[in-house]
Amino acid sequence: MRRARINRRLRLLALRTVLPRRAEIGAYIAAVVDNWDTATLVNRLELQVGKDLQYIRINGTLVGLLIFTILRAFGG
Repeated sequence: MRRARINRRLRLLALRTVLPRRAEIGAYIAAVVDNWDTATLVNRLELQVGKDLQYIRINGTLVGLLIFTILRAFGG
């Protein structure tokens, strides 16, 4: 009971603090990401996505190859 009340109050405090500043927070995050070089961006993405990134790359390659093949077959 006490834990739920504390959690509820902390959530409300976080919402009251973050929501009015969401535009500034978004702009800050965008500025930080804009300053990353390509290698840093790729490393961060790989850390977050993990092993699934390899499957995403393979699927993207296969879909691209399929589209290319269909377009070539039908004179596109």
